[in-house]
Amino acid sequence: MKTKKLNYTAEPDDAGWKFAAGSPLDLDQQKALGIPEPSVAAKMKIVRKPARPARINIRTTHETIAGLRARAEEAGLPYQTLAASVLHMVARGELKLSLSRVG
Repeated sequence: MKTKKLNYTAEPDDAGWKFAAGSPLDLDQQKALGIPEPSVAAKMKIVRKPARPARINIRTTHETIAGLRARAEEAGLPYQTLAASVLHMVARGELKLSLSRVG
């Protein structure tokens, strides 16, 4: 299949692409639109959050899942929420693990 080569000889018309001439918004108009004052905007910090939580897959035993579900039921939480909370606490150092061998 052949593609047809386009040949543009003139620039497109710029009509309608210019900003309307007028005065900038006053402070009351900016406040009504939720635009912060420059002094406040300079102090604001942009925080980028992930669009959605990350997914992970973990292989474990049925006994581990049953135990996790039992603890979650005692706490009144879904078991996946409890698992995510524990992982979060470990990652932040709020929950210390003992990784020594027994036996």
